[in-house]
Amino acid sequence: MFHPTSPESRTTAWPDPDVPGCSTVSGEEVLFPPPVFARADLYGCDGDEELVPTPAHPWEGPLLVACAAVTLLMAAVLARTVYAVTGSWTCAIAALAVVPAVCWAVRGLVYARHRAESVKISPTQFPEAYRMVVSLAADMGLSRPPEAYVRLGRWRCGTDASGHGLRRYLVLSADLFDAGGRLRDPEALAFLVAHQLGHVVAGHTGFWRRMATIGADLVPGLGSALSRAMEYTADDHAYARFPEGAHAVRILAGGAHLYSRVNMGEMADRARTDRGCSLLLYHLLTRRPSNTRRMAALRDRTRRGRVFL
Repeated sequence: MFHPTSPESRTTAWPDPDVPGCSTVSGEEVLFPPPVFARADLYGCDGDEELVPTPAHPWEGPLLVACAAVTLLMAAVLARTVYAVTGSWTCAIAALAVVPAVCWAVRGLVYARHRAESVKISPTQFPEAYRMVVSLAADMGLSRPPEAYVRLGRWRCGTDASGHGLRRYLVLSADLFDAGGRLRDPEALAFLVAHQLGHVVAGHTGFWRRMATIGADLVPGLGSALSRAMEYTADDHAYARFPEGAHAVRILAGGAHLYSRVNMGEMADRARTDRGCSLLLYHLLTRRPSNTRRMAALRDRTRRGRVFL
């Protein structure tokens, strides 16, 4: 049976809080980074091994049920309203069918945009990133690796995961690569890729899951709470596979060029000390956990990430 190596028995990339801007990035330029791909635990399991699933965040299940219930209620209200106006259940059903049809078309157009405009990661284009996606996808139990694209332009550093139909794909920011196309920080990128693969493994990118919860986005704080819980679940997947790269969250806070100066310990402490009504409201409405709360959750693995208070 395959068990992820415990963080206590591995060298982590968590910066020393007494050394501001502690960084694990090496100045050595290599074409095939040994720290990532030479390690056995980044390859798929042997035939006699079994993947141990990473549990979802405790709030994800209850929030998913609540969001699905709200969506069903809104669908019933919409159908009843259309029937009251038109007197036809056919029109009511047609009105309900418009929502998934529009969402399907939007997801298809977003996917088409990446296929037409972005650079597809392949064995000949960004080969280091390609090997990373393939090996991590196999390690996390996916039958086939998702497509991956490099997104150009003025986008926030980081990665995204989505899907259309039966296809799943990842999008990586161009800022994660240096001018020569090599990985700026292989360990950090491995964590970010594993995070997005965690979304795929947990079913977060599925079309019908999205349809089941779309109505909750109209309720302030409900849909965003589910989104935050899913982000913590994806972080748990990434940490279970690659805890050395947990410092990747610094990229979301400081960007690809300044993240090495970010002290994760100091930012994590602010999740406990920073208070205020406006800050609490922000935490309740944002769809992603704040950087301070994510860093606190990654530092203290005895507690799950805070979704509400």
